[in-house]
Amino acid sequence: MFGQQPGDVYRLRSQPSAPDAGLHHVLPFSPQPHGHEGLNGEEVPVSTTGTTTAVPSTDHSSVAEIDGTWGERDVGGPVNHRMAMDDYESIRRELSHLSHTQSRTSAKTGRAGLFRSHTSQSRKSKRSQTSKSRQRRPSSESTQAENLEAGDAEVMAEREEEFELGGFIKEGHFERRTEEGQSAKKVGVVFKNLTVKGTGSTTTFAKTLPDAILGTFGPDLYRIVSRFVPALQRHNAGVTRTLINDFTGVVRDGEMMLVLGRPGSGCTSFLKALSNKRGEYAAVTGDVTYGGISAAEQHKHYRGEVNYNPEDDQHFPSLNVWQTLKFSLMNKTKKQHHSQIDVIIDALLKIFGITHTKKTLVGNEYVHGISGGERKRVSIAETLATKSTVVCWDNSTRGLDASTALDYANSLRIMTDVSDRTTLVTLYQAGQGIYELMDKVLVIDEGRMMYQGPANEAKQYFIDLGFHCPDRQTTADFLTSVTDPTQRVLKEGYELSAPKTAADFERTFKNSEAYSKVLADVTDYEKYLNNTSHSDAQQFKQSVQEQKSKTVSKKSSFTVSFWRQILACTAREFWLVWGDKPTLYTKFFIIVSNGLIVGSLFYNQPDTTDGAFTRGGTLFFSILFLGWLQLTELMKAVSGRVVIARHKDYAFYRPSAVSLARVLADFPLILVQVIIFGIIMYFMTNLDVDVSKFFIYELFVYTTTICITALYRFFAALSPTIDDAVRFSGTALNLLIVYTGYVIAKPQLLGQKIWFGWLYYVNPISYSFEGVLTSEFAGRVMECAPSQLVPQGPGVQPEYQGCAVSGAQLGSTSVTGERYLGTTYEYTRSNLWRNFGAIIAFTVLYILITVIGAELFQFVGGGGGAIAFKKSAKKDITSGSKVADAEKGGDSGDSSASSGQLNTEKQDQSAPQTADSDEIFTWTNVEYSVPSEGSQLKLLNQVHGYAKPGVMIALMGASGAGKTTLLNTLSQRQTVGIVSGDMLVDGRPLGREFQRITGFVEQQDIHDGTATIREAIEFSALLRQERQISKADKMAYVEEIIDLLELGELQDALTSSLGVEQRKRVTIGVELAAKPSLLFLDEPTSGLDSQSAYSIIRFLRKLAHAGHGLICTIHQPSSLLIQQFDMILALNPGGNTFYFGPVGENGAAVNSYFSKRGVVCPPQKNIAEFILETAIKGGKRSDGKKLDWNKEWKDSQENKDLLTEINRIKADRSKLPAKETRQYEYASPVWQQTTSLTHRMFTQHWRDPSYYYGKLFVAVITGVFNGFTFYKLGNTVADLQNRMFTSFLICLIPPTVVNAVVPKFHQNLSLWTAREHPSRIYNWFAFCTASVVTEIPIAILSALVYWLLWYWPTGLPPDTATAGYVFLMTTLFFLFQASWGQWICAFAPSFTVISNVLPFFFVMFSLFNGVIRPYGQLPAFWKFGMYYVNPSTYWIGGVLAATLPRVKVECARQEAAYFDPPPGQTCAEYAGDFVTQAGRGYLMDPDARGGCGYCPYGSGEEYIASLNVVAGDKWKDMGVFLLFCISNWMLVYFFIFTVRVKGWGFGFGYLFGGLGKVVEGVKGGVRKMVGRREGKVGGEVE
Repeated sequence: MFGQQPGDVYRLRSQPSAPDAGLHHVLPFSPQPHGHEGLNGEEVPVSTTGTTTAVPSTDHSSVAEIDGTWGERDVGGPVNHRMAMDDYESIRRELSHLSHTQSRTSAKTGRAGLFRSHTSQSRKSKRSQTSKSRQRRPSSESTQAENLEAGDAEVMAEREEEFELGGFIKEGHFERRTEEGQSAKKVGVVFKNLTVKGTGSTTTFAKTLPDAILGTFGPDLYRIVSRFVPALQRHNAGVTRTLINDFTGVVRDGEMMLVLGRPGSGCTSFLKALSNKRGEYAAVTGDVTYGGISAAEQHKHYRGEVNYNPEDDQHFPSLNVWQTLKFSLMNKTKKQHHSQIDVIIDALLKIFGITHTKKTLVGNEYVHGISGGERKRVSIAETLATKSTVVCWDNSTRGLDASTALDYANSLRIMTDVSDRTTLVTLYQAGQGIYELMDKVLVIDEGRMMYQGPANEAKQYFIDLGFHCPDRQTTADFLTSVTDPTQRVLKEGYELSAPKTAADFERTFKNSEAYSKVLADVTDYEKYLNNTSHSDAQQFKQSVQEQKSKTVSKKSSFTVSFWRQILACTAREFWLVWGDKPTLYTKFFIIVSNGLIVGSLFYNQPDTTDGAFTRGGTLFFSILFLGWLQLTELMKAVSGRVVIARHKDYAFYRPSAVSLARVLADFPLILVQVIIFGIIMYFMTNLDVDVSKFFIYELFVYTTTICITALYRFFAALSPTIDDAVRFSGTALNLLIVYTGYVIAKPQLLGQKIWFGWLYYVNPISYSFEGVLTSEFAGRVMECAPSQLVPQGPGVQPEYQGCAVSGAQLGSTSVTGERYLGTTYEYTRSNLWRNFGAIIAFTVLYILITVIGAELFQFVGGGGGAIAFKKSAKKDITSGSKVADAEKGGDSGDSSASSGQLNTEKQDQSAPQTADSDEIFTWTNVEYSVPSEGSQLKLLNQVHGYAKPGVMIALMGASGAGKTTLLNTLSQRQTVGIVSGDMLVDGRPLGREFQRITGFVEQQDIHDGTATIREAIEFSALLRQERQISKADKMAYVEEIIDLLELGELQDALTSSLGVEQRKRVTIGVELAAKPSLLFLDEPTSGLDSQSAYSIIRFLRKLAHAGHGLICTIHQPSSLLIQQFDMILALNPGGNTFYFGPVGENGAAVNSYFSKRGVVCPPQKNIAEFILETAIKGGKRSDGKKLDWNKEWKDSQENKDLLTEINRIKADRSKLPAKETRQYEYASPVWQQTTSLTHRMFTQHWRDPSYYYGKLFVAVITGVFNGFTFYKLGNTVADLQNRMFTSFLICLIPPTVVNAVVPKFHQNLSLWTAREHPSRIYNWFAFCTASVVTEIPIAILSALVYWLLWYWPTGLPPDTATAGYVFLMTTLFFLFQASWGQWICAFAPSFTVISNVLPFFFVMFSLFNGVIRPYGQLPAFWKFGMYYVNPSTYWIGGVLAATLPRVKVECARQEAAYFDPPPGQTCAEYAGDFVTQAGRGYLMDPDARGGCGYCPYGSGEEYIASLNVVAGDKWKDMGVFLLFCISNWMLVYFFIFTVRVKGWGFGFGYLFGGLGKVVEGVKGGVRKMVGRREGKVGGEVE
C-alpha cells in the first residue's frame, strides 16, 4: 500500500532503510546562538540553558508559560521555591480567611493551576551541602521570576487565582507544625541488609478441568482448610525466589529517592518492603527502621504513617471525587478538627487542577466517570490525605502526559521539602525534568543494587564504568538502559572490563567508592539519631498521638475511634448506593413489578380452606424474594476488596468497620424495600387485615431479608473469588428453600428424611416461615371449600360431611388455623417471638463471622506470578529457564534476550516483507460528532492527512484532543455518532474488506487469556489472510511473525500470564498475522518502561521498513522515540489539526514551522513535549496577541501543500487499475470461522475450568441434596406431593447456573465486539454457533450427573422407558438454562441491567407453572396466558406425566377426610356414589359404620389431573419444551444480529430515557418545593 513519488515537502521516498535527514525535503533546522528572525522580522531569543519549556518570541510571557499546572496540562516548567517563601505571609492571611469561610466556593472553579508555588532546588537548607551539588535550575529562571514580579497586570491577575502549596502545608492543614514552623513528623528510612524472597516457581502449567475436579478432594481442599487452620500450613515448602538481594541505604527526611529498573527488576518489591507491606512475600530479612522505630513497631502502632501508593487506580467507581477525598479525611481527622476537612479538600482539588471534577463520579473501565489522568490525580490526592510521613509511589505517572507528570513530581518535591517527608518514587519513562528534582537514585536489576547515591552522580558513575550515554537520552533512560544488554552501549575499549550481569554490577558497586559513601551516609544518619536521642522519633510519636481522637488507644494505628470509622463507612455506603442510580432504580422497579406480578398470582385468595396452602406460598415467597434480590450484594462485597485492603494499609479503618457499616446502611434501605413490597403483597393477596398481623409480617420479612443479606456477606468474606461466592451462596439459598418446611413439611422433614432433616434447625428461613404462618392463621376459622367437602351429591346431609383438609375434625365442615398448622406443620403461635429471636441470633452470627473473616482473611493478590504454559508445551519448561516478574503479572526480569525483550541488534536486520500492498490511504475534511444533551458535540473538525507505505505517523495531542477518536474514525470503528468527510484508498471509496486488511492495535491488549501466543497468532492468520492462501503458507507466515517478535521461547505461554510489554507484542503480532497494509496503533507504549517503549517503537520502525504504513497515537514520547517517526499529526482539543508534517532531524521540520510563528524549541528540549506545550499555551505575537494555532495551521502554506499533495495522490492513484480479485468482508468461509472459533472456545473452557467446574459443582450438590432429601419416597399423599416437589426443585438450579453463564458469555461477547468483530475476523453467525455448541457437552454431562444423583435415590420408577424419558428431559433442561442466559445477555444493554432483571425471569419461571399455586386457582390472566408460555410448565408436566400415573396412593391416617355416615349406613353405602362421581380417591374402610376416612387420591394419575397434567401428554410436553430450547438458541442468533450488529434498541432506549426524564422531573419539582420552603424560612430568619 501507499506508494510514493518524488514531490514537494509532503512527498516521501519509501526505502527499505532508515529515513535520512532530508526525507521530507525539509532543510535541517540549526538554531542560532543569539536568536532567530521571527514572524515579523524581530529577533527571537533562544535559550541555551536547556530550560524545559518553550520560549515565546516576545517578552509578554505570563506565569502560565513558565509554571506547571495540572488542570490545563499546560506545561511542566521548573518550579521556584523562593516565591513560596516570599509570599508566605500573604498566603497565610488568605488561608486564614479560607478557614473561616470554608463553605464558600470560589467563583472560579474551573481547571485551576497546580499551585503556583515553586520547589526549592533540593532539600531544606540544613542539607545545603547536597543542594549545592545539584544544578537543577537554569540561570534564566531568576530573571524570569524578577520579570514576573515587575508588575505585569496580566500576571498579577493570574496570581490572584493561584494556589500556593508550600504555604498551605505550613498552615498545618496536613500536619502539626512546631513553634518554629517545622514539621513535627519527620523520620528517615534506614534499610540494612534488606533481602526479600518471593514464593513459587517462575513458570507453571495451566490448570485444566480434570485438575480442578481432582483438586477438589486433594490440593485445593487442603489449601482451603489450611487457610482457616493456619497450623496445617506447610512452612518452608516449595521454591522461593530472591526479589531483593542485600540492600543497604538511607533516605533521610526531606529527601526524594528515584528507584529505577525495568519491569520485574524488583522496584515494586523494594517499595513494598520499605513501606512494610510484607504479607505477600515468603520472607523479608534485614533491618528497616523509621527514624529509629523498628518495622515491627511501625506496623503495629504507626501503620498509616508509612504508605505505599500502588500503580493501579482502584476506587469505588460510584463515588464522586469529593466523596472519595471527604471519606479519606474523615478517617484521618479527629472530631475537633472536622472544620478543616472541606478546606483541605478544596486545597487538594486546586493543587491537582481537578476542581471541575468535584461532583463527577470517579468511575472505572465499566462506569463512566473522570478520565484516567484525573483518576490518577485522585489516587495521589487520596494518598496525600493520609498525612503520612513516608510515602512510596509506584509508577504514579502512568497515564499522565509528560508535562502533567512533571507537575506531579513538582508537588512531591514541595511536600517533601516543606513537610520534611521521606519520599521514594519509581517511575517508567521519567523525563529529565523529573530526574533533576530527585536527591538520590537507586538502580535495580534482577533484585540487585547496581547503584545508589546522589542523583547527579549516577550518570557519571556508569560512564566511568565504560557505558556510553547517547545524545538527547535522558539520564533516567540511560540508567535503565544500562540494565538491558540489548540496549546499553559500551565505549570502545571497555568491552571486556565492563560488568555484564546483574551480579557483576552489584559486585562492582559494592567495591566502589559510591557504596562506601552510602554506608557512610547510613552511619552518619544513625549517629545523628543517637546524638539527638532519637528526638525526631519521639516528636513523631507525640505528634501522631496528638492527631488521634481521645478515645483511640495509644497503641492503635488508627486516628479515629472504631465507632467513628463505622459511621464514616456507613456514610460512604449511602454515597455508593446513591451514586449508582441505575442499579437503585432498577432494583426498585423489579421490587414493584414482582410485587404486583406475584400479588396478582395470589390475588384475593379465598378465606376458605382453598386458600390454606396458597397462603403458605404467599408468605414463603414474601420472606424469600427480597433476600433473593440481595444476591447483588455479593459483587459489592467482593469487588471492593482492593480498595478496603489499601485503606487498611493507610490506617483509615478496620475492614470489620466496613462489614458493620453495610449492616447499618441496610437498616433504612431494606426498610424502604420491605414497606413497598410488603404493602403490595399483603393487601393484594388478601392476607388478614389486622394491624398487629401486618406489622408482624413486615417485621419478619424485614429481619429475614437482613439475615439473608448477612448470610451472603458471610460467604463473600470467606470466598477468594466472586465465582466462589456466587456458587456457595446460590447453593446455600437453594438448601434454605428446600429445608424451610414448606416444600417438605416439618413433620416429614424431621421424622422421615434422616439424611439432611437436621438442616431445618440451622435454617433461619424456617423460623421466619413458622413465624409469619402462625401469625397469619392465628384466630382464623376456615370454612371448608365446597370442592373439599366429603361426601357431596344428592342425599348428603351437612351434619354428616367432613372436610378434606389437614387438621379437620370428624364431621366438621370448618377448621381453625391453629389446628391446620398444628397438624400439617406442627407449628404453634406460642413460638412466635422465639422464632424472631432465632432469626436475630442467626443474623448476629453471620455478621460476627463476616467481621472476623474481614479481619483475618485478605484475598487481594500481590500481583502476578509465574508465566503459565499449556500442558502440551513442546519444550520442557523448567523453573529456572526464565525469571518471571513477581510484581507485574509475569513480566520477565531476565536480563537476557530470552526474557522476551526485543533485541535491538536483530531489529536492525532486514525484516521479512510482511506487507505486499502499495495503496495509499487519504482522508480529507473528516468530522465526527456525537449526541450530547440534545445537540451534536463535534469531536473532530476538518482533519486532513494521508498514510503511505513505509511511513510512521505519530498522532499527538493533549488529553481530550481526539487522538483515539480520530484513530477509531479512520479505521472505521465508530459505532455511534455522525462521521463525514472523504476517506479513500488510492482515490477510491473504502471497500468492504477495509477493516479486515487493516490492523488495529488497541491500547488495552484484549485477548482470550487462555490462548497461547502461537494459538492467538495462528487464529488471526487462518481467519484473516486471503482464502486462496494455503494453510501451510499461513502457518509458515506465523513462524515468521513469532520469530520477528522474538517470542519463540514463550510461544506456548498463555497470554493472560504475560507481562505488559510481551502482551503488547502479542497484540501487534495478532494484527500482523493478517498481513495488513496499514496498521493503526493506540498508545502502544502506555504502561511500559522506557526501554520496553523504545523496543516497541524500534520494532514498529522495522515494520515500516517492511512496507507497512503506521498511524500511532503516543503519550509520553522521549526525544529518542519521536525521532523514530517520520511525521507528526498534532491535534488540539476539539479535534482541530495544528500541525501535520515531517519531524525532521532532531525535530528540525517541526521547529522550523513554529519558529516562523515566533516560538522556538530550545536545543535540548524534547520536540514532542515542545509541540504539545506550545499548542496548549498558545504563544503570543510580537503585538501581544495570543496565537491561535488552529487558525495558524488552517491559513498556513503547509496546509495548502498538504491538500495539494492529497489531491495529487487521489488523481494519480485513481488512474491505476482496480483489483480484479473478488473482495470479501471476511477472508475465510463461515464454516472455517465457526470450526476455528468453536475449537478456541472449547480450549478456553478446558484451560479456565472454573466455568465448567462450577456447573458440575451445582449439579452434584443439588443432585445429592435433592436425591437424598427425598430418599425412597413412599406412596402416601405427602409422598405424592414430594414426588412433584423433587421434580420441581430443578427450577432452583437456573439462578446459580445462569448467573455463571451470563458473565462468561458477556466476556466472550465483549472480546468479539471490542476487537474481533471490528477486525472482521469472524462474523456473528460463527460467534453464536460456537457459543451454543460449546455449551452442549457440559450440559449433557451435568444433566447426567444430576440425574444419576437425583433420580435413583428418590425411588422414582426404575423402568427404562420412564428413566430414559426423564434423563432426556433433564438434558433438555440443562441445555435450556444455558441458552436462556445467553439470549438474555445478548439482548440486555449492560451487565448491571442483566444482574437486576434476572430475578424477574426466575420468578416468572418458577411460580407460573401450577406447582406453587394450582392451575385451577390461578387468576384468569395468568391461567390462560403466562401458564402456557412458561417453559417450566411443560418440563414439570412432562416429568410428572411420566413418573406419577402408575403410583398407587396409600393415605396416611392424618391425610384422610373423616366423616360419620347416617345411622344404619356403612361408609360405602353413604359415600360410594360420591367417590364414583368424583372419579378420584377411595374410602379407606368402606364397610365401617363410623369414622369413615376418605383418601382424596387413589393413584398418581388422579393427583396430576388436579395439576392440569394429563398422563398421555408427556411426549407433547417434551416436544414443546424442545421448541423452547430451540427458540432460545434462535433468540441468541436473533439478538446478537439485531442488537450487536445492527444496533437495534427495540424502543427500550426511548422507554428508559422517558422514565429517566420522569424521575428527573419529579426530582426537579421536589428541589423547587424545598427551595421555596428554604427561601421562606430564610426570609423569616432575616
